[in-house]
Formats: sequence, C-alpha cells, structure tokens
Amino acid sequence: MINFFIKRINLLVIFFLAIQIFIYFYNQRPLSENFSQKNITVENFSSIVLSKSGITKIGSEKLNKIDEDNIYLEGNSYLENKEYKIYGENIFIKLKEEISNSNEPVKVINSMGVLKSEGFKNLDNEGIIIFKGEVEFLID
Repeated sequence: MINFFIKRINLLVIFFLAIQIFIYFYNQRPLSENFSQKNITVENFSSIVLSKSGITKIGSEKLNKIDEDNIYLEGNSYLENKEYKIYGENIFIKLKEEISNSNEPVKVINSMGVLKSEGFKNLDNEGIIIFKGEVEFLID
C-alpha cells in the first residue's frame, strides 16, 4: 500500500516538473526577434559635453538623439566653450568625430568680435571652424 502511494507521489512530482519545464521554455523570447531603437527627443535641453578639446555647453529648443554617436539640436541652439559661442538653428553633432555643422544662419562670438555667416562646420578636434556662404565679421 505504501509503495502504491510513493509511486503516485513520484508520478505527480514528475508531472509537475514536466509542466514547469514546458512553461519555462514556452515563456522564453526567441533570440532572432529584432528590437527597434526609438529616437529620444528632449525639449528645452541644456547640457555639458566633455570632449578631447575640453568642456562644451550645448542647448536647444529640442534635442533629437539619432543614435549613440549623433544628435540633432532642432530650433534655436547653441554651442559654448572657453574659445567661442555659436548661436544658430538646427545644429547636427557627431559626438565621436567631434564635428558639428549647420546650414542655417549662425552667430559666433569670440574674444575678437562677432561673426555672422550662412552656416558652419566645426571640426572641434582640430580647432577649425569653416563658415559657409556670406560672412560678416564685426571687431570689438
């Protein structure tokens, strides 16, 4: 009689273990499933970025993070560091290469004066700013 109950209990334990194993494998996500990364957007954004060339303060009406290495400052935006202040619109920044650019009118202020142009490309790693279109420079 005891052997009969022990066999039944063993069968129940094995049955419940089989159910647990089935549930475990059924709930696993397939490894082949693709996850899409959504763009991150922040409004009225201001932050400090540390790069090889130093500390740069960035800000804009709207920041769009395209991926880990690229951000887009939409609307009125600025880049400031100890050498210059760039005020403009719609600035695209490549963080890895430390390159920022815009095809919109910009105003650059440094220790020598104020420069206005129709766009710019800033190679921050090399300390070079390339201005596009018509350029006007006012000396202080």
